[in-house]
Amino acid sequence: MSRSAERVAALTATALVLGVLLVAPAATAGTASPAPGPIVVPGPSVAAGTEVLRPALDITAPALDILVPVEDLTDRSITAESPSRVELTLAADVLFAFGKAELTPAARGRLAGIAEQLRAEARGDVRIEGHTDSVGDEQSNLALSRRRAEAVRTELARLLGTAPVSFQVQGFGEARPVAPNQVDGRDNPEGRARNRRVEIRFDR
Repeated sequence: MSRSAERVAALTATALVLGVLLVAPAATAGTASPAPGPIVVPGPSVAAGTEVLRPALDITAPALDILVPVEDLTDRSITAESPSRVELTLAADVLFAFGKAELTPAARGRLAGIAEQLRAEARGDVRIEGHTDSVGDEQSNLALSRRRAEAVRTELARLLGTAPVSFQVQGFGEARPVAPNQVDGRDNPEGRARNRRVEIRFDR
């Protein structure tokens, strides 16, 4: 080997030793080791060409019976329906004169349509509930709401004749308002009008 070749070899060996000495401390200077990768657990072995089918999951979720209300501005009635239930809200001012429990001619026409719906769709008991505003004393309002609900039941039963429809009737007076009877201590006629109502509910 020539002198120049020996010199190159010596220089190369020296560089390698210095590189190891310089790099080694850095690698062992207390740095955290890299995080291990994901651990793979081997599954069952499948022979080549075997058809693999995904398992069928039978997932059931509760069905929501959502009532969708629709307001009729003609007579201020509200109809809320779902596939299994119907709720009708009838304005008492259309059904009765103020403070009275005798049905108006307009009320009889409206109830005729409801009777046909009950004949075609009602299953089980039909609930009829009367409500008033807060004008007057509580006991008088309770009695009035009951008489109004009874008047609606009597008319529906007459229209239905022998159809197998049964009723549950209840009056709540002013106990279940759907709007404030007063706002900031002042009379709220619009809210009181909404509270004077008869509700009819039945399952389909």
